[in-house]
Amino acid sequence: MTFEYENQMAKPAERWLREQGLMVKREFPTPWGICDLVGCSLNKNKVRQRLRLRQTQPIRSQLRVHLLSLIPEEGQGCVDADDLHRVFEPYLDKERIECELRRLVKDRFVRPADDRMFCKVNGWMPLQKRLVAVELKLARIDDAFHQAINNLGFADESYVGLPSDVAMRLINSSRKGAYAQRGIGVLAVSTDRCRVVLRATKRPSSPDKTTQSYAVERFWLPHLKDNRA
Repeated sequence: MTFEYENQMAKPAERWLREQGLMVKREFPTPWGICDLVGCSLNKNKVRQRLRLRQTQPIRSQLRVHLLSLIPEEGQGCVDADDLHRVFEPYLDKERIECELRRLVKDRFVRPADDRMFCKVNGWMPLQKRLVAVELKLARIDDAFHQAINNLGFADESYVGLPSDVAMRLINSSRKGAYAQRGIGVLAVSTDRCRVVLRATKRPSSPDKTTQSYAVERFWLPHLKDNRA
């Protein structure tokens, strides 16, 4: 059986991700568009550390994640609120930044040293063990390749999933070299399984840390729910 639509490939690709112990989200929004599938596993030791700090809430906005990244950790100094305001001028006003700071304090991610100075309560970042992106395409190999490169902006590993016959033609062609050079993996997808025909290269220095942290936060509550069931 051949695939008529790309969304028919999602089920075997999702099963492949779950078999590796990953939580999975479909139609995952990114700054560059929608990624078909993203799988994530969290570091259990770091999860425990975060829970010991009573930081049970997810960080729900990319702005809040970015703001948190600018605040020094406890024992490494503090930052003045006015300095944080200046980072975002002229795009955001002080009231918005103050609101985000208050939420970070309320959720115990940030501790005020006084009325204007703040430090970060951490010890667990980065939270993930693996973050894997999968783009599914029936035939548009070049489009899939460029989307997979974009996904390296947040994922540790990026794959293109293609119907099995298309995937085999790809890895037996000169295009394979471009995929391998950029660390992009290839999955051969059939109706009943999904197999790796070119393994992705994990490049931990590639992703944008703020974008990646925000992506991982979207798996925080599902992880807690699964482990309390």
